Amino acid sequence: MADFSIETYDRQFLEGMARVYNDETAFEPHIAPLTAERFIQLVEKKSYFDPAGLFIAMRAGRVLGWVHACVAPGTEPWNDLNAKVARIRMLIFPRESLRTGAALVQEAAAWLRRAGFQEMEAMHPQAGYPFYRGLWFGGEPMCPVSLPHVHLVLEAAGFKNTQESIFMVARMQDAPDEAPARIAVEFEDGAARPNHEPMHESWIGYEPRATRAKMNGESVGSIAWVVLPHLDRLGSPAMNIFALGTRESCRRQGLAAALVSRAMRQGHALGCRVVSVGTQLWNTAAHATYIKLGFTPYCILVGRQLRSPARTE
Repeated sequence: MADFSIETYDRQFLEGMARVYNDETAFEPHIAPLTAERFIQLVEKKSYFDPAGLFIAMRAGRVLGWVHACVAPGTEPWNDLNAKVARIRMLIFPRESLRTGAALVQEAAAWLRRAGFQEMEAMHPQAGYPFYRGLWFGGEPMCPVSLPHVHLVLEAAGFKNTQESIFMVARMQDAPDEAPARIAVEFEDGAARPNHEPMHESWIGYEPRATRAKMNGESVGSIAWVVLPHLDRLGSPAMNIFALGTRESCRRQGLAAALVSRAMRQGHALGCRVVSVGTQLWNTAAHATYIKLGFTPYCILVGRQLRSPARTE
């Protein structure tokens, strides 16, 4: 019999939630410390936030761990806005408390099933760059392999590995050198324009930026990035690249490197001294571009999905 209870979210638990979160991620400078104020701003204020889907394990008035399940529209440009996605957006608990983690996942999955979902994701979209904004994701971390206990309880609950990314970082003590493209292009810098309201809402608290490369007035490539102001342990603001693409006919012409270096120079001018990116593990062309510009592999990130109801014994 469990020696803890499962409660639903109330602001009275926020300090305890932040304590557990910070205790369990203190080793990782690329996961921003959590505060009650940051949670309210970056999570609770989102329109899809439902306190009934946030479960907190308690023992003797102390928070042991918590899980956040939600139902929301997808935030990628191609998502059907009428189709909702069931997702566990956050799971945190001490490494030595696997029973706590398992109980939280069970509660979250049961709540999503009651909402009518038999398939659900664990902290990632199904396609695209699943780990943008670094390891920090709007108040909730993604799923790096440096949190093996989180993967263990998700695996036991039936959430299978569906996507891996390599998280890479580079230091920028000095302004990065510009990498010129080998084709004549013009660059246009400005704010990133979200394609739809759910995508816009996912950026609450951030100001994403974009650079577009144009040739003869037509777009032939773009990069999107954002300053992450909350990564206190890094000692300075950091930037994260969350989208990069070039037209097929313009590839192998140095355009991607030109876009990345231009974005890095802008981030450096804003005070950023670290830059990160997450890209699919299979995307070796992207890896080569980033490595050429000084990025080094940092860790693997794993997304998971429950494709059918988990068996219960």
